[in-house]
Amino acid sequence: MPAIDLNRWMTQVLVHLGRNRQRQLINLQGSRVWCDARLEALLQLEPALLVLSNRRLGADPVPFNKADTCLGGEARLVVLDLFEGFNPDVLCIAAGLVRAGGVLLLLSPAPGDWNMAADRYACWQDQARSSHARFAEYFFAALEADSEIGLRVTPESLPPASSPLATLTATSIEQGQTAEQAVCLQRIEQWLARKLAAVVLLRADRGRGKSSCLGLLAERLQADYRIVVCANSRRGTAALLRFAPHAAFVAPDRLLRERPAVDLVVIDEAAMIPLSLLRQIKRQYPRLVMATTSGGYEGTGRGFMLRFMAALDSANLLQLELQDPVRWCRDDRLESWLNRVLMLDSETPGDRTAAPDASACELQLVENPGNLEFLPLLKQVYRLLNAAHYRTRPSDLRMLMENPDLRLIVARAGERVVGAILLNHEGGLDDDLCEQVFLGHRRPQGHLLAQMLTAHAGLRHFASYRGLRVQRIAVNQAWRRRGLGTQLIEAALEHARAAGLDYLGASFAFDPETASFWQRARFALVHISYAQGKSSGDHSIAVLSSLTPQVDADIGRLQCRIWQQLPAWMTQFLQGMEAEQVVALLRFAGYEVPLGDLEQDEIEAFARGNKGFELCFVSLQKFIMRCVAQSVGQNPRNFDSLLIEKAILNRDWDRLERGPAAKGRKPLQNRLRRLVEAELKAC
Repeated sequence: MPAIDLNRWMTQVLVHLGRNRQRQLINLQGSRVWCDARLEALLQLEPALLVLSNRRLGADPVPFNKADTCLGGEARLVVLDLFEGFNPDVLCIAAGLVRAGGVLLLLSPAPGDWNMAADRYACWQDQARSSHARFAEYFFAALEADSEIGLRVTPESLPPASSPLATLTATSIEQGQTAEQAVCLQRIEQWLARKLAAVVLLRADRGRGKSSCLGLLAERLQADYRIVVCANSRRGTAALLRFAPHAAFVAPDRLLRERPAVDLVVIDEAAMIPLSLLRQIKRQYPRLVMATTSGGYEGTGRGFMLRFMAALDSANLLQLELQDPVRWCRDDRLESWLNRVLMLDSETPGDRTAAPDASACELQLVENPGNLEFLPLLKQVYRLLNAAHYRTRPSDLRMLMENPDLRLIVARAGERVVGAILLNHEGGLDDDLCEQVFLGHRRPQGHLLAQMLTAHAGLRHFASYRGLRVQRIAVNQAWRRRGLGTQLIEAALEHARAAGLDYLGASFAFDPETASFWQRARFALVHISYAQGKSSGDHSIAVLSSLTPQVDADIGRLQCRIWQQLPAWMTQFLQGMEAEQVVALLRFAGYEVPLGDLEQDEIEAFARGNKGFELCFVSLQKFIMRCVAQSVGQNPRNFDSLLIEKAILNRDWDRLERGPAAKGRKPLQNRLRRLVEAELKAC
């Protein structure tokens, strides 16, 4: 059989797509050797094509773990190599790089020839793999079902190069901006001009020109404002800085450390910056202009809206949205197909309707959720996670389909999933492996909680216990605060008991609201991480509910360890915590340490006399920590931030939150004396 002339065919496809401003997904299915040869030939046709691959190919490919460095770029032909694994997140990144009239080209074996052993993204806990390439089968079946968006090329066949296509209209750009961008820029300028404390949030799906709009704004305001540009990484501001080449970039941690005198901070992809840093930036700089992606492969926009934007003063907040695509056209087929197949839009029908009593829900345990019969249910669960969680990505959809250690409990109202809890089997490691984990010599894949409590919390044998870790828990917004989350936890505990397991636990980025939920569920706080999470910016904590006497005893040992070490950790690893987080953490820990006579005298000498703070700090810290931990009940007391930041965290005097009358150390110390004296009276 004669070899197919792929270049001639691809030329016809690109001409046809360019004429109609459409984008196409093409799948080259065949052997690795055949696909590589076709790629080499395509390089002659399109030298500027962009290749994402984990293999060494002649096109100088971008490896998957650096795919995010391509964000903001674009090409007419983007190639995604799937021969060493299918990462759905990278698929979405690759699709976002294809401009109107272009092609996303997949290199892959046929679905029936998929080699799970060679797929580096098919490996879950303990190197366990699903026996079926369920995600690949799902994806290629969806592609086969839509003959318009997906063209399949094999060594034996070429589909027609052209088919009837609707001609799309490109978004008009005049003087370097769209009409929508021009309106947004005008409104932002007016908002900043009349507000001393002004926050602007510019939202959009990807490809809508958010970064270029921020760049145009920064360039336009340079004459009137001292501006810095901020983002999670400098490379992430490349598109912005093309439009504002003279703007200064400052990383978030450096901005807080050096505190330059600026009038306006412009933050690109704000949802990628840890929330704790964003909150500190907001306190230091009252004028912010931020942009964030509404949804999609980044998996951060919705959590950003839930956790950061919801806490802002609406009177000083201007929210704008860009809807017109710039890199491709409105009604683009590729974008709508990916949104549908990978469920990048998390909104589901009925999300805002009133919910009945949670007791009306039916709970269902799904022990093998990857089975084909559960696919409609998994789609609902994924949409629920995407709507409720800080970070949910398309790769989580693959995990739901293929992780053999996953168990799922869903709450259903009729046919609709309104709550879900994902559980992962952990532990059961032998004594030798436990010792290696304890010594830091081994880190077997998975077993997150078991390893954390063995290696970090110091329980030498904990990884030998068998337990369940709550990987995710989510409840539909209309059903929250009705006890459904508690029902899901109780069902998980019942399942763990029936399976003869030792514990149910969880680890998550600490925030007061989430901690309160687990505290109400009667889980014990057993570990606090020393480092902040890269994505959340918050410290992680571990919580446990025991199912055996042995774990009961270990929980007591871990709680004692926290009480002993927490004072030192507060001034070291946890010093960047916000005051409300410190309060919530101490209440959860139930911190209780007795004070001796000398310590009590020292506290009184500081509060009612002139004894210096440094001489009394150790006693003051124990006293205030205990006061905070014991302030629980129906109406817990609020605490002045100065009391937390200085008496507990011991931040430098010049880094404290200052009241309107405090101009130096002396007035701050005097105010601290009064606060401590009030606590002496209250206790």
